[in-house]
Amino acid sequence: MALNSHRYQAQLKSETFTILKRGILWATYVSAALFFVVLLNTYYFDKYYYDASNLAIKLIPLVAVIALGLFTAKVKGLFKVTVRQTYLYLFLLVSGWTFALIALALLSKQNMPGVESLADVLVLVFALALFPNRNIMLLGILPFLIFSAAYHSLQYAEVLVYPLTKFLCFLMIILSGQKIIAGWFFKAIVRNIEKKKLLSQFKRLALIDGLTNISNRRHFDDVLLQESKAASRNEQPLSIILLDIDYFKPLNDTLGHQVGDEYLVKVANVLNRALERPRDLVARYGGEEFVVILPNTDIDGARSVAGKIQRMLADAELVHPSSGVSRYITASQGIALWHKGMQSSDLLERADSMLYKAKSSGRNQYFSE
Repeated sequence: MALNSHRYQAQLKSETFTILKRGILWATYVSAALFFVVLLNTYYFDKYYYDASNLAIKLIPLVAVIALGLFTAKVKGLFKVTVRQTYLYLFLLVSGWTFALIALALLSKQNMPGVESLADVLVLVFALALFPNRNIMLLGILPFLIFSAAYHSLQYAEVLVYPLTKFLCFLMIILSGQKIIAGWFFKAIVRNIEKKKLLSQFKRLALIDGLTNISNRRHFDDVLLQESKAASRNEQPLSIILLDIDYFKPLNDTLGHQVGDEYLVKVANVLNRALERPRDLVARYGGEEFVVILPNTDIDGARSVAGKIQRMLADAELVHPSSGVSRYITASQGIALWHKGMQSSDLLERADSMLYKAKSSGRNQYFSE
């Protein structure tokens, strides 16, 4: 499976950025912990080596950046942070630490190995936090690598090969490690995308009618149960329309089952267009029968929808040479209104009774209670 496959690029980019934001947030938490470690060492163990008052002032920018990151993550939420905001914050965090390292180096009264060690720790922290994006990772760790090498060179000017060797070794190890980890990471994302696609397809197969591409009986049953509960809880009306294509068997016998299937698809499209609200649902009930759920709709509203369906079917002019009522496809409709205490089966039974009346009274019409 090619990782650079075009169909995965958008999802890979989105997943990578999400992991990157989580990594930066993790680096912020680690930065807060490291900051307190620096304070602990400076004011309790190395207090004779630093000008404490000046150092406190120099560390204010870092404190402000860390506080900004934690506050934003808490109030705004990680997923609402934009790309520009993320990279701007990362720049501020790296700059804050760089400024803090320089302050520690300048304000120390003698050589302090802990400053160089802190820079090395920051290299590892930001390498781990930013590993999904190699370019961003390099920009994040280079200031600390350069500082570590420069600090060591200034303190031990006679041995320049050590900081240079350390710089190159750190850089090569991190880059090679990032390549391996990023490879695993992207493969895991691709597998996860494939899994989500399969689950989505299985769910669709379970809820969508394969021919007409509208909801199937199973989905209808689930939705009707939920809507009846909502109607009972909110004391709002709920109506359904049970619809049967008139003389569909003779149409199949005359034009063939393939044409019959094409007409089922076209009728389903007409029903979909007739519904205007997001919560309204049309489903294939079985064979040539369809059913419509109309939440928050009284009997007059349901009659209006049934009339609209009747007019739209007439306008579609789907030729029906074997119909006993029209030259074109027509439908009989039964309308029922949910009443408190009704079960879903009771509502369907009532709609079916109205449908029977519509069919026995000449078809191409709708009946309601």
